[in-house]
Amino acid sequence: MVTSNAPEYQDVQNQDSSENDSSRIISQNYYSISEGLDAKRRPGDDIPSVVKNKAGRKRRGRSMGRYPFLTWAMKYLDSVGNGYAQTTFSELERRYRRMNREFKALFESGKVGTNNPEKISADDVLAYVTNLKKKGMKESGVLHNIGPLNNLLAYAGNPAVTVFKQKYRSSVPKKRMMRYLALDESVLQRILYNSEQVKESDWKRLRAYALVILAIGTGLRNKEIRFCKVTDLDLFRKEIIAEHVKGEGTYGQARTIAIRPEAIGIMEKYLRARNKKVMEKCPNNLALFPALRDGEDGYLSSNGIRELKFIVEKEIAAKFDLRMCRRTYGQKAIDDGLDLDAVSVLMGHSTTKTTETYYCRKRPETAIREAQTIWMYGNSHPGAKTPKIDFRNEVTGYA
Repeated sequence: MVTSNAPEYQDVQNQDSSENDSSRIISQNYYSISEGLDAKRRPGDDIPSVVKNKAGRKRRGRSMGRYPFLTWAMKYLDSVGNGYAQTTFSELERRYRRMNREFKALFESGKVGTNNPEKISADDVLAYVTNLKKKGMKESGVLHNIGPLNNLLAYAGNPAVTVFKQKYRSSVPKKRMMRYLALDESVLQRILYNSEQVKESDWKRLRAYALVILAIGTGLRNKEIRFCKVTDLDLFRKEIIAEHVKGEGTYGQARTIAIRPEAIGIMEKYLRARNKKVMEKCPNNLALFPALRDGEDGYLSSNGIRELKFIVEKEIAAKFDLRMCRRTYGQKAIDDGLDLDAVSVLMGHSTTKTTETYYCRKRPETAIREAQTIWMYGNSHPGAKTPKIDFRNEVTGYA
C-alpha cells in the first residue's frame, strides 16, 4: 500500500443542494488531486478554489479590439523595424490604413466574413480584389496592394493570399512588363522654350522651371532632387552627384551623373537667383532647392516639389510627373547614341534589364536607320558599329 505525507483527501457533501447530489466541492482545508499540493490560494479566502462537476464559461481568444486589421498592421510594421526606408515605411502605413477602411466597409456590407488578418479567407481576398477592380484600379495597382496584404497575413500565420492565387487563378492580376512613356517631344519643347523666357527676377517661375529641367537633364528621382545640395552641382564639369539615392543605407549607391546641355543655361541663371535668396533668409542653407524658411537649413517637402511642377504644368497645358522626366533623360540618351549599359549606369540601375524594360530602348526608326547605314555603306561608314557576332557558313549540327 502506498502511503503519502499529504493530508487525507476528504469529500464534503453539499448539504444545501438537494437537486444535484453529485455536485461536490473541495473544502479549503483539503487538497484536490486536480489542484496538487502547490495550488495557490488567496490568504484568508474561504471560497473553494476548484469547483468540480460544474459547467463553467469557456475562455475565449484574446480580442484584437474594434480594429483588428489595423492592430495587426501596426504590429507587423513594428516588427520590420528598420528593414524599410522611412519613405517606404510611411507609404506602407498609409496603404494598410486604406486596406483597413476597405475591409471594414466590405465586412459591414457582408461581402467578407471578417476583417481580422488571422481569419481572412481566400474568398475574402477575392472579394477585396474584385472591389478594387470595380473601383477602376489597374492591375498593377491591385498587385501593389496584394503584396503588402500577403506579407501582413503571413505575419499573422494566415496563407489566405497564397490559397487565393491557387484557387482563383483567373482573378489574380497579371504582371505585365511594359515600358512607360517619356515626355512627348512637343511638351518637351514647350518646357524648354518657356524656361528660356523666364527672367532671373521671377523667382517662383525660375525655381519651378529649373527643377523640372534638372529632372529632364539628369534623370534624378524625386528624392534625389529634394536632398541634393548646391555643392553637388558642378556646372563647369557638367556633372551632378546623387548622394541620397533610392535604397540609401541598403543596396543604393551614390553616383555621378552627366548633365544634358539643355539644362546648363537655366541652372546657371537659377544659381545666381538662389544665392541671393539664401543670403537674405538662411545663409547656412546648402539645399539646391531650399525651403527658404527664416534661419532654418531646410529642404523642400514632396508637396513642395509637386507644387513647383504644377506651375510648369499649368503654363504648358500638359500633365506630367517627374518619372516621365526621368524616362525622357534615358530615352534621349539612347537616341543620341549612348550605349544601353552607359545609360543604365547614369540612371542608377543595377542591371540593363531594368533600364530597357521600364525606361528606354532604341526606337524602331533609329534601329532601321542604323541597319540601312551598315547595309548601304558597310563598316567603313563612321556611324556603323562592328557587329558583335560573326556569322559564318558552318555546319551547326542542326537540320
